[in-house]
Amino acid sequence: MKNTAFFLLLFWAGISAAFAQGVKGTVRGGNGEVLPYAAIQVKGTRIGTMANGEGGYEISLAPGTYEIQFQYLNHQTLSRKVEVGSGFEVVDVRLEEIAVKLAEVRVGRTKEDPAYTIMRKAIATARFHLLETESWTARTYVKGTFRIDKIPGLLENALKKENLQVGTTYILESINDLSFRQPNTVQEKVVSIRSNLPPGSNPLINFARLSFYNPSLGDLVSPLSPKAFGYYKFEYLGFFNDKGVLVNRIRVMPRSPGLDILDGTINLIEDTWSIHSLEFSFRDDAGTQYSIRQLFSPFENIWMPVQLETNAKISLFGAKGETRYVTSVRNYNVKIDPRYHRVPQVVDEKIDKEIASSLKQKALPNAAPPQQATRKQLRQMVKELEKEDRRERKKQGEDVTVTRSWSFQVDTLARKRPEAFWDGERQVPLTKLETTGFRRADSLYKANEVKIRKDSIRNLPKFKVAHLLEGHTYNYGKRREMEWYPRQLVFESPVMDLTKMEFFNAVEGYVVKSRLTYVQRLSRSVNWNASVFGRYSFARERLNGGISAGFNTEKWRLDASAGRNVYQFNASNPIRENINTFYTLFRENNYLKFYEKQFVSATVFHRLSPTLSAQLTVDREKRFHLVNHERTGWVDRKDHEFMSNDPESLELNNQTAFPNHQATVLTGVVTFRPLAKSAVFNDRKVVLGNNSPVITGLVKWGNTGGNTFTRVELGVRDEFKLLRNAFSYVVRGGYFPQKPSWFMDYRHFDGNETLFQPPGTDHFSVLPYYRYSTAGRYAEAHANYQFRKFLLTQILPVRLYGIKEDLFAHYVTTQQVHHVEIGYGFSGLMKLLGAEVVTSFQNGSYYQTGFRVRMGL
Repeated sequence: MKNTAFFLLLFWAGISAAFAQGVKGTVRGGNGEVLPYAAIQVKGTRIGTMANGEGGYEISLAPGTYEIQFQYLNHQTLSRKVEVGSGFEVVDVRLEEIAVKLAEVRVGRTKEDPAYTIMRKAIATARFHLLETESWTARTYVKGTFRIDKIPGLLENALKKENLQVGTTYILESINDLSFRQPNTVQEKVVSIRSNLPPGSNPLINFARLSFYNPSLGDLVSPLSPKAFGYYKFEYLGFFNDKGVLVNRIRVMPRSPGLDILDGTINLIEDTWSIHSLEFSFRDDAGTQYSIRQLFSPFENIWMPVQLETNAKISLFGAKGETRYVTSVRNYNVKIDPRYHRVPQVVDEKIDKEIASSLKQKALPNAAPPQQATRKQLRQMVKELEKEDRRERKKQGEDVTVTRSWSFQVDTLARKRPEAFWDGERQVPLTKLETTGFRRADSLYKANEVKIRKDSIRNLPKFKVAHLLEGHTYNYGKRREMEWYPRQLVFESPVMDLTKMEFFNAVEGYVVKSRLTYVQRLSRSVNWNASVFGRYSFARERLNGGISAGFNTEKWRLDASAGRNVYQFNASNPIRENINTFYTLFRENNYLKFYEKQFVSATVFHRLSPTLSAQLTVDREKRFHLVNHERTGWVDRKDHEFMSNDPESLELNNQTAFPNHQATVLTGVVTFRPLAKSAVFNDRKVVLGNNSPVITGLVKWGNTGGNTFTRVELGVRDEFKLLRNAFSYVVRGGYFPQKPSWFMDYRHFDGNETLFQPPGTDHFSVLPYYRYSTAGRYAEAHANYQFRKFLLTQILPVRLYGIKEDLFAHYVTTQQVHHVEIGYGFSGLMKLLGAEVVTSFQNGSYYQTGFRVRMGL
């Protein structure tokens, strides 16, 4: 073993000696200011790096003559010939700011800013640039840093527990190998990683494939999106020459300032309309201010991203901090797809109307791309090419529903590479602040070495008395990178329900609950679990509880449970236990209505495809009627008393009490997501249904001794962007071919009689919980339209704070009532709260107006 270590040391020392020469120095601007994270490329090779935050760079090279190119956003690229000998040559450079020139530009009769025709052409070719690389490989250097500048006093102890300090810069740097293949396959491997984070934490950082050729990046709309003109204004700032091409500089401005809207500049190469560089800033709904800078460089005649820098200034709940994420890409090996790379000259129909008219008369050639094409013809071309690609992939047996396949692996030696490896591979010197951060963190860890060792021992799966109060998760086995522990035991303490206000109701009085769950993970997508739970009622002097078990695979889920417990008549649980506790104790309003059941239940779920899934549940139950066991709460209102535990029902004339009885219930649910796609992460397939309407069909059959009932229901829900705003809706309808005898089998609606409105599109605001429950025909509809700018959000600071306004409507119809609610609300106050005012009508007449406080959690 010692000999192996000795030879490894000699091996790395040999590598270090072999590259103990190269070029280093500082990159500055024309006025002597440092240019942080400048891109450095060795011309004619795939070697490159970037400067650090202080403009310093270092690149290891074998002896020889090289041409080094220095590139920085909005500065002229500089080339220097360097002779590398036996040591490091010091080459300090100064990059002059680009002299942007204005030119005479033909803009047609409309006299619009020339930026608009440039952007129309860039948008028309964006999809081609996204697809022109058939595949590529590269090595990346990725560095993330963060610093906590301020933290509320309540969180100081938590910070100390994690061995973190306010004001210390924490660094995580990684060298990753990347491989990409169209249309969606990415393989990333962490070759080496290191950080100054506390011992025991094993953080990872991956390369961000941030492409503005995509129409959107999360909630951000790209300036190259077909929808860009609805979000941005553009201004032509001029042109400059760089690396033998003419580059147009375009100012990108929000049409209306707000959240998740870009502001900055994008530089586009003439004729190809590919990105040369860009610089943007934006703010998200959490109040975090971001900045993005990205540089591109030519490889195999394709401009590829070589450097990315993002900064974020965070201010949330009294905490303040700053993060920075930078990447440098080198060793590109690019394979071009000529069908997408040879883009015709783009003819803008709005400017060159005559040429566009003549081109429309010509059919597009099949063999080779035409010399010229209109924007509409380009859309047709790329559409046909992608259809051809899809057919070919289907022939080869590929799953074309997979929108993204990502593999992320960590080399077994990633956390063990010696300093010599980093000296040769990082090639981005640490700044003084980062070096200080490493030293301060190391000093802190050494000073707290005994405490950290005790903490690590404390985190071993060992029982402690304190766990009875606070709960605990016990982890067993060795945790592999990117995965959970193989085995876990989770204890949920009964004391924690006190902090969640879930400890009192009129039926049971004071309640304590607890659960113990064991999870065994057999692979990334296969696991089984077993749990035991208990619930003790002090007023009833009764202990309920049960057991459950489950087995999960990628496509199947099997669950079984048995026991005895209390349940709401409405199985969707519209009344939160904590809200009911508050109203019961302080207002003597016991909204929660319980019955008890002894049960055996089994569920089988199967995902047949990304678009279709089915579930069958079989329940065998014995149901028990319950009454209130408490007479008052903490505040005894003399003119008020608890309501009966039997829900009021218009259809049953409030006769909802029932005898104890047995029931057998079968519930089948089929879910169809017509537009759903799937993604693969480390060989595990995940369904992505966010961009698809969800159509659900339900059939429920039950036998309650002397009576059989059947319910059939069909529903659809969806959410999407509409005119720069967000729209969501839920529609359901159904009927009972055979009516049930007992109230818990009726169709209930998610009403609300409290001040607090839970989240969700399909929650009514002022509908009584059970009054309009039915065993007949029914239909309900809900809609919510969230505005980017409406009333309060016309004020810019309010909009930037993250306030969202919406109009909403709820409707339900049964044989007993036609109930309509129309309201206005806002959310985002303190990031969690909001308010709404709602007016309701029943059977065409005014019913009531209510005010509600929205709760985000």
